[in-house]
Amino acid sequence: MRLLAVFALAVSATLAACGSDGGSSSTSDGGGVGNDASSEEGGGGDDGSSAVDGAAANDAAPPRDGGGGSGNDAGGGTQGVPPFGGSSGGSGGAVTLAGAIETASGITYRLIVPSSPTKPAPLLVVYSGTEGGSAMAQNLMSVGPSTATDGFIRAVLDGVTYSGNANAGATVLDDVRAKYDVDNDRTYLLGESAGTTAALKLGFHVRQSYFAAYWANDVNATDTPGANATQLGFAPWGQVGPGGDLIDANTLVSAMRAAGYRLPTPAPYNGAGAGTHGDPSQFVAAVTFFPGKTRK
Repeated sequence: MRLLAVFALAVSATLAACGSDGGSSSTSDGGGVGNDASSEEGGGGDDGSSAVDGAAANDAAPPRDGGGGSGNDAGGGTQGVPPFGGSSGGSGGAVTLAGAIETASGITYRLIVPSSPTKPAPLLVVYSGTEGGSAMAQNLMSVGPSTATDGFIRAVLDGVTYSGNANAGATVLDDVRAKYDVDNDRTYLLGESAGTTAALKLGFHVRQSYFAAYWANDVNATDTPGANATQLGFAPWGQVGPGGDLIDANTLVSAMRAAGYRLPTPAPYNGAGAGTHGDPSQFVAAVTFFPGKTRK
């Protein structure tokens, strides 16, 4: 109960901010949302590039990670991109970070790293809602022990600052993988509210084969996976938290199912908080979804 009380305080900004995120769109429209006045993350929505269309250079040539794979993110095949059973082999990153501000190629993000990360370590990439990167990092740390994610490395992008910008997430993914030994089979994606469109592009197109599991939370847009399970060489895990938008949630679940994603029952999520945008209970369910899930 004490943990829940702490979390309730931490997400108060989320509940206030996410309520203005209403409205549905397709990711093809860029997914723009209102400005977050409290956002401290640097850069504009597309960070001065054409990445917002989800089809920039990072989409065509992801890192090969030790020579495995073909470099084509949409076709992992039997070897996997990055290779199944392997890790990034990164090193040199600082430990015991509690939402530290990091910058990679002009992209600013928040980083949470335990004092002694496992080798290889699971990684959760998150696009925040309108509460911003700092508040999201605090929320993740608050629920870490109760969701068994406190041993994860967690990288948080501001969903307003990088609205629709999947390549910002790809840059962060590459940066963390270079600094830490990240488990290729235990890398996860969470897109929250204002971060929906960017996360959909990152998880369904730009770096689809990197993510063992993807939860789209408090959704306000739809998209379709760029590759199916056969093409990827594995069946990703997927789930959607409606946050009151059941139409978009059902559309996303249908698209995941058609692509061979592994979906829990029921899908979309229909537990506590499913009917309310920004509900902390649905957020906790989303974070709890990831531990134990792998690409193979």
